[in-house]
Amino acid sequence: MKPTVTMHNSGSRIRDRINRRITRYANRFKKNRGVLVGLPRGTEGNYDGKTVPLAVIGAVQEFGSADGRIPERSFLRIPLQNGSDRFRRVFVALMPRVARGEMTMHDFMEFLGNDAVGVSREAIQAGIAPANAQSTINKKGSDTPLIDTGQLWQSITHKIEE
Repeated sequence: MKPTVTMHNSGSRIRDRINRRITRYANRFKKNRGVLVGLPRGTEGNYDGKTVPLAVIGAVQEFGSADGRIPERSFLRIPLQNGSDRFRRVFVALMPRVARGEMTMHDFMEFLGNDAVGVSREAIQAGIAPANAQSTINKKGSDTPLIDTGQLWQSITHKIEE
């Protein structure tokens, strides 16, 4: 549905100018649908000496393993939910710039995506509970969950849905 403005007793030039401006704003906002944050398709990681899609490794860490041996360590859902106020502040601060044409919607989404990736990476670096089992600590030489080679947290990225 195309937004329009109807003005009674006013010149058609003013009405046309307002309608063009509203249409321009509407087009700016509808080009990009959202920002996806996660692990890219096609990236592979190493798990117990086997090459495995990194998205599978990420899903097991995010939700826990089916057999219960690997506990849930949410590095996406919970950090991004906890950052919702931060993202809301970014939205409020930058959306007027988009409306005024000082920033494209794509650039806004790019900024938001980079911010969300940063939130997820920061959560991993800060440490996500529960702690590693002693056998895992012995195996990798570190007690920080989700960080071994750094491939998982370094691979977190975003994509703008268009």
